[in-house]
Amino acid sequence: MKFTELTVKEYDNFVQNPSLESHYFQTKENIGTREADGFEVVLLGIKDDDNQVIAASLFSKIPTMGSYVYYSNRGPVMDYSDLGLVEFYLRELEKYLRQHQCLYVKMDPYWIYQIYDKDVNPFPSRQQNDAIVNLFKAHGYQHHGFTTQYDTSSQVRWMGVLDLKDQTPASIKKKFDSQRKRNINKAINHGIKVKFLGPDELDRFFKLYRETEERAGFVSKTDDYFKNFIEHYGDKVLVPLAYIDLDEYIKTLQEGLNDKESRRDQMMSKENKSDKQLKKIAELDKQIDHDQKEMLKASELRQTDGAILDLAAGVYFTNAYEVNYFSGGSSEKYNQYMGPYMMHWYMINYCFEHGYERYNFYGLSGDFTENSEDYGVYRFKRGFNVQIEELIGDFYKPIQKVKYWIFTTLDKVRKKIKK
Repeated sequence: MKFTELTVKEYDNFVQNPSLESHYFQTKENIGTREADGFEVVLLGIKDDDNQVIAASLFSKIPTMGSYVYYSNRGPVMDYSDLGLVEFYLRELEKYLRQHQCLYVKMDPYWIYQIYDKDVNPFPSRQQNDAIVNLFKAHGYQHHGFTTQYDTSSQVRWMGVLDLKDQTPASIKKKFDSQRKRNINKAINHGIKVKFLGPDELDRFFKLYRETEERAGFVSKTDDYFKNFIEHYGDKVLVPLAYIDLDEYIKTLQEGLNDKESRRDQMMSKENKSDKQLKKIAELDKQIDHDQKEMLKASELRQTDGAILDLAAGVYFTNAYEVNYFSGGSSEKYNQYMGPYMMHWYMINYCFEHGYERYNFYGLSGDFTENSEDYGVYRFKRGFNVQIEELIGDFYKPIQKVKYWIFTTLDKVRKKIKK
């Protein structure tokens, strides 16, 4: 085996293998986004004795104190169950970094530590992946820890994932809780539509995202941040928008109302009605009253807000392994139309239609108590019967130890001054 720099073609051919469980940050498209952010990119990997790539990683080189921080965001990509391969990679990577002005290296591999069911019970068939964590430590890496909170300096360590393998839309939906099923059905009955936004329509996403940011109080990403990804990832970024066409909805309501009124009138015209018929008439009266009220609300919204109402939108990344929900927003004013539920249901079906076996709802804090910062997010994802995947976390290793000590000391001083 040999550790070497890879060409873009070599790298891309390797990470296209879905069995390697790679992340969208470890695709060739991310080269462009990192370079647009002003960072050099280097592709490093291992080739076997037949010159075939068997490990790969995309590193950003971040200039720091006359050297570079080498950061592999969600890398490396390899069969991480092969501890011998991982050990060879770590050993040879250090040799390379010592020759290429590295101050320190950071990696947060997309590697599983443990998998749990929706109630955070460990899968009995799996063991915690302590061996891989200990291997990093044995090579001098500092582990950021088994964190259970969000950290702006780190990628998420916990995820909620729908395993779609050997499933169908009907079978997967059966496993949702009653609220998820009910709200998806409501959205369908409201005629909610989903379309993919083009680059010139992104303002519709940003409006919903900013509204959600203000409502939830989370730290947001800039418009340019999203646009950078969308520009460089091309068709591997999907931006679905759930919306309602009130003109069509009102028309559908009117047609249904006409049908119900006609059936009720026919039943009312009959003499000597049975108890069963009277119950049906009473039920139709309730439905007619509901539809009339719904039509009135929709008509009033149509007058004040227009025919098309944007309900929810998201940014998704696709790669060889999965469809990954990155970020999104929704309108609180129109939440009765269940836009977020329709968006997720549409994208789950997109996975089935395009051969994906994983729908990744992505981030969770790892704190599943009722007082956690994202308990509502956890409850939402839990309702879809997700499996919870815990990643191994962040690892750092100083390469120039004296210079790294100076760097960390200065960083601590700066933080104290800011306080």
